Amino acid sequence: MKAEDYKIMRDEFLKATLELSDNKRIEYTEGNHMDNVLWNFENSAKDVNSTPMKVLIIFLNKHLSSLKSYFRTGKEFSESIEGRIMDIINYLLLLVAMIRSEREQSDLPEDRSIRR
Repeated sequence: MKAEDYKIMRDEFLKATLELSDNKRIEYTEGNHMDNVLWNFENSAKDVNSTPMKVLIIFLNKHLSSLKSYFRTGKEFSESIEGRIMDIINYLLLLVAMIRSEREQSDLPEDRSIRR
């Protein structure tokens, strides 16, 4: 793939990924999507007496399992592999939000290596 084609593909894919995130957040946060993007993880953690981060890794792991299956078999099942990759990216973005939120709440030093 040529660099220009890659840039177009990347930009379109990331735009679609972020749109997917916005659309799913409305459903998963049960109306709290503007006030707390992490509501789903916090609420689920309370339900099972766990932590939001553990809930997130469980949700993420489902998509990583599908990705590993695709690597082994080359087959897609209930969702497209690109959809799974979008979900993985969105869970990782939510993880960054969770980490930053926890730092703010605990006054831990910020890791400036990921900020520009």
